Amino acid sequence: MNKVTLRPWTELVRLHPDVESGALNDSDFAIDLGAIAENSPTLPAVYRDPQAFFGATYITTDLSRLLDEVLASLAGKGKYNRVLKLRTPFGGGKSHTLATLLHAARSRMKLTGVPELEGYAKPDNVAVAVFDGEKFSAKMKEMVEGVTIQTMWGWIAWQIDPKKAWPIAEPFDRDRVSMSGDDIRKLLTVGANGRPVLILIDELLKYAERAGAVVIGDSTMQRQVKDFIGNLTVEVANSSNWAMVYSLPWSNSKEALNHLSLFQELDHIADRVDQLREPVQGDEVLHVIKKRLLGGTPPDDAAQKAADVYSGIVSGMQRSHSETDAGRRQAEEEGIALRDRIQKAYPFHPALIDAMKDRWASLDAYQRTRGAIRFIGRVLHAMKKEGTTASLIGPGDIPLKSAEVRLQMLKELGAQNDYDAAISQDITGPSARAKQIDDRLARETPSLANVRPATRLATAILVYSFGGLKRTGKDESEHLPPGVTESELLAVCVGPDLDNITAKSVLADLKNLCVYLHYDGVRYCFKKDPNVVKLIEDEQKIVTEKEVLDRVRKQLFDKLAGQKSAIVWPEDSTKIPDGEPQFLLGYMPLDFAVLPSDEQQKQAMTLLFQYGNKPRRYRNGLGLVVPDKRMAEGIKRAIRSVIAIERVDSKRKSLRLTDQQVDELKERRRTDELAAESAFKDLYNSVWLPIMNETESGRAEGIEKVTNTGRPLQSTEIHNRVMELLTIGKQQVFSTVTPRKMTERIGFGEVGPDGQPRLGLLVANVVDSFYGILGFHEPPRLESAAAIRKAVVKGVQEGLFGYTSGNTPTLGTSGKFDVNPNRVVLNRMMSEDEVDIESGFIIVPTAIPTPETPVTTSSGDTPNVSGGVDSGGDTTRGASITVDGPVLGGSAIQPPGGQKVESIPAVTIKFRANSDQVFKVFKAVANLADQSDEGKVTVTIEGRSSQGIKVSWLRNAVEEPLDEADVERLS
Repeated sequence: MNKVTLRPWTELVRLHPDVESGALNDSDFAIDLGAIAENSPTLPAVYRDPQAFFGATYITTDLSRLLDEVLASLAGKGKYNRVLKLRTPFGGGKSHTLATLLHAARSRMKLTGVPELEGYAKPDNVAVAVFDGEKFSAKMKEMVEGVTIQTMWGWIAWQIDPKKAWPIAEPFDRDRVSMSGDDIRKLLTVGANGRPVLILIDELLKYAERAGAVVIGDSTMQRQVKDFIGNLTVEVANSSNWAMVYSLPWSNSKEALNHLSLFQELDHIADRVDQLREPVQGDEVLHVIKKRLLGGTPPDDAAQKAADVYSGIVSGMQRSHSETDAGRRQAEEEGIALRDRIQKAYPFHPALIDAMKDRWASLDAYQRTRGAIRFIGRVLHAMKKEGTTASLIGPGDIPLKSAEVRLQMLKELGAQNDYDAAISQDITGPSARAKQIDDRLARETPSLANVRPATRLATAILVYSFGGLKRTGKDESEHLPPGVTESELLAVCVGPDLDNITAKSVLADLKNLCVYLHYDGVRYCFKKDPNVVKLIEDEQKIVTEKEVLDRVRKQLFDKLAGQKSAIVWPEDSTKIPDGEPQFLLGYMPLDFAVLPSDEQQKQAMTLLFQYGNKPRRYRNGLGLVVPDKRMAEGIKRAIRSVIAIERVDSKRKSLRLTDQQVDELKERRRTDELAAESAFKDLYNSVWLPIMNETESGRAEGIEKVTNTGRPLQSTEIHNRVMELLTIGKQQVFSTVTPRKMTERIGFGEVGPDGQPRLGLLVANVVDSFYGILGFHEPPRLESAAAIRKAVVKGVQEGLFGYTSGNTPTLGTSGKFDVNPNRVVLNRMMSEDEVDIESGFIIVPTAIPTPETPVTTSSGDTPNVSGGVDSGGDTTRGASITVDGPVLGGSAIQPPGGQKVESIPAVTIKFRANSDQVFKVFKAVANLADQSDEGKVTVTIEGRSSQGIKVSWLRNAVEEPLDEADVERLS
């Protein structure tokens, strides 16, 4: 999908002047009904001036109905309900409604040209009396001319007409006694001089509660007030041009519940004559906000474009998550509904308005309409001032870094200071977790720098962390817990600048990092109490570096178990063996990664070229595996967290962890263990090898650094990955070497340093030449001596050289080695096991002596002679030897006629021996095998027992060891 760019709303939407300038304070939105009635000059013009007031007022459905009923009643038209009761949540718009009625009734003729009042009745010369129960004292009110008013009815009469109405009410006010119905009728007729009368009473419950403390004889002011209200409502209801509107709080509000009995009495006093009205309902709060805070209607094309783009992105995301056709159709329908709502709400995302009216409204402290206007006013001003790039104002776009916005939000929600730590540490503070995630994303993907996805998601979660939706079903009075599901959160945060895949990844990061973010398996929610992350972080602070490194070292040991060539974290050069014919890898400790480069070089040179205080012999059989600094830090961080989690879990009872928190610990541990495992895999991606460099002053020791430059390695095990790095691509270590390469390396057949041709060499010297010398043309590094064994076997088979073992032969003057030619293997197969690294010797074919012809009898047969038996004939102490040739007697061969014999073609030896003797003759048998064809002898073993040999014992003690020796069994 091509990325669509939408213009910031600040470039397309005008704000109301007082919002634009920031000249806002809470009192501007807390309407003082009494001050409006008195036309106080201290009021802002938007409340004092009728035309300005209606210009900033959105006429809701119920407000329109109220205006119609009240103005028509005052004009003496229709059969309307003349007593109307407003019942709204705290801040639900009742004071604004009363102010609307006041201006409309008192200045109706002056408002003829106001569009909002077209079609309504036009009563003239209306007497308006306003009683503000929050401001009026339950004892008395000082007036001009020395008049003191003590009661509600006195104050109403004074406002209707100080000269005609007040004298009627004055005796009742003086005695603080309620007026009867007849007295009230006289007050509203004679006292008003026939004019229409509108009585507006606000905060009746508050006044009545205070009046309960004023004692009047055997009664109280509260009882008198209730009587007066009852009488007043009856008289007004039966009038022709009077109207009365009074307000009570919402029945489940804190105020009503605290004074439940009194509230219920006032609520039912006029049940038979009054009608209930709710000024602002449903989405109307959105229009109220726009009317009051915006400087005009936003452009239709901008609203349409934003609606199309956002609804398309959200519905596309939801379709991709749907597995059924029905689910995809539902996503399409919801997308259309969202498009229409965004178009109406622009520049606001409807989700922000929903959160305030559906969730925040469940809080006692939140003033539903007034609070929304105050809060959104701060938001608009702050976003315009900072020059936001947001194309819509959604739950995630609230500029919490603005102190005014942040404080206003928490104040409206009744959560002052409770969430300071959560906001500072997780969302907007200098080191907040969301900020850390955003900074990392900006480095990795610069296009996200201004998007700040983590801050957007965290801010949205905070918005949803107050109040809860009404539970659908039988009992809708109950509310769900605060918080937001992942799908709900993504739907309000994704947009043309943030895809859902990135958003989900960021949400996972927030879940793992934030200290005050809680997740119950369904909903994300910020709380004022820290989550298990805080417990883990506190525990991490006391986990020592040594504990972390010890755990890492142990895990590395476990991962390298069985790798004999791996040395873990060598402390000095003696911890890496010298003289072993295999390629060794020293895995350097994590601390090595943070050393300065010159210190790294110094330590590496010591390990590679020294063994204690001596030069290292097998320097060509060694490499150092160096840890990656970034991965090392990642492993330490993950392991430290795992240790801390283990400690927190061990204290679960004393910490009184909930089942949810225990599950969070388990999930966090799995996450950190996976993080450590992943870091382990890429921890060792560089190998340092010793080399000899040619310099101007000669050859010098140096280091070649082999590093993985991004090529994906197939192996998953650490050691195998390192070996893959060394054996694929530019191969550094070999598992084989060709016989010809081996002979070239040792200079076979060439003149040596002593001026003599090199015609034979110990296999041990061959090994030394590969492992112990760093030449100008470096010999190939071999994984193990097995490579040399294979080369010897193949070279013998190909006739490049011969092989013998045992005593090291010497070169005779004839240019031949002093060795029995029958003991030299050449031009035939041999096994690798036959190659003895210590005593093995390879010989140039021309330096192998020629075998002599075997001795035969005059008849041409090879004699068969027995001998060597002790004179006593005790075969347990001697041996019967049969040779195809002369008799072996003592230590010399005694052929017939005294003829000396140099060699014989075959020999058979039979002897009896006990277990100790068997061990002693193994060497003799092995020597004979060395001299025999294919390096093998035929061994016949016979054992007898008069008591019988158990078959199971024979299988376990004899046959299985023979099988393990891999000998060739003959039938």
